[in-house]
Amino acid sequence: MAAPKKSWVRLLISFFVIALITAAFYFLFRKVKFSDLASDFANFNYLWLIPALLVYLSGYLIRGYRWVVLLTPVKKCSFQSLFPTLLIGFMANNVLPARAGEFVRAHLNGKKEGISRSASLGTIILERLFDGMAMLLILGASISLHHPASTAFSQNIEGTATKASYIFGAAFLLFFSMLVFKKQTVKVINYLVSHAPPKHQKPLEKIAHTFLDGLKILQSAKESFLVMATSLAAWTCEFSAFYLIAVGFQLAPDPLHFNSAALLMAITNLGLMVPSTPGGLGIFEGIGVTLLSVYNVPNHTALAYIVTVHLLVFLPITLLGYYYLHNEGLTLKTISEERKAGN
Repeated sequence: MAAPKKSWVRLLISFFVIALITAAFYFLFRKVKFSDLASDFANFNYLWLIPALLVYLSGYLIRGYRWVVLLTPVKKCSFQSLFPTLLIGFMANNVLPARAGEFVRAHLNGKKEGISRSASLGTIILERLFDGMAMLLILGASISLHHPASTAFSQNIEGTATKASYIFGAAFLLFFSMLVFKKQTVKVINYLVSHAPPKHQKPLEKIAHTFLDGLKILQSAKESFLVMATSLAAWTCEFSAFYLIAVGFQLAPDPLHFNSAALLMAITNLGLMVPSTPGGLGIFEGIGVTLLSVYNVPNHTALAYIVTVHLLVFLPITLLGYYYLHNEGLTLKTISEERKAGN
């Protein structure tokens, strides 16, 4: 009976995701004339896609190096080994719901490097933590250097950023405390595991303890600073790509300044850190068009711009991820089966 129940759950999730994407695009397109949209695409200077793509992909080279640093306390891994796995994970995030690519990446890296999957997952969770803090810093800097036209909007963004900083700060302190007070953490883990069914106790204990290994980078101020610096550099590449696309649509430097492109990137990506549709499809566009309305960008132009940006951040990484997946002789289905089998 377990298999049919799982298939029903998948069906319900798929239905919900499709419904969410459909609703998002319905509300986005309902007030837009396709002739206006076609005109925006016709007037776009497509040459700006070249520097935007180069800058955007540079951010992933930086992310690859960052993962090398994060994994160093667990095992010294080469960039050449980690980079394909990184892209496969981001590709899976683009095509699977609820950011399932994080688990795909942890599984592949654990298998490839002969280390614990949970330790790999620990480094990936730290990535997200540093990403969140980096985007909050970029968001704060962009607001302080150039306030949006709407005071109410600016206040809402500042309020949201403050709440988000509390969440990320609390998560950082929790992980850091788990390492500083490792003996006490181990006792708590052992106590919690002891209440699990006997057959699950040893696997759960191993997962919890190896997960702590993935957090070890926090014990080094120097290495933590390096991870923070590379996170800021990676996201700077991304909002630079946002800006270059805006130049192609003749939206920059007015009404979109470099700072407002940073603000747009930070808010859309903070919104997508919550598990949602594959690749944030529909959600990314909804957040982007809403933000651009503050800068008095017409709906059709805002939609043309944000769809182009989304294609830029979606297609290259998805295609590269599939390329590396094919090179490894794998499919997402085989990875899923391996994970279920515990291989």
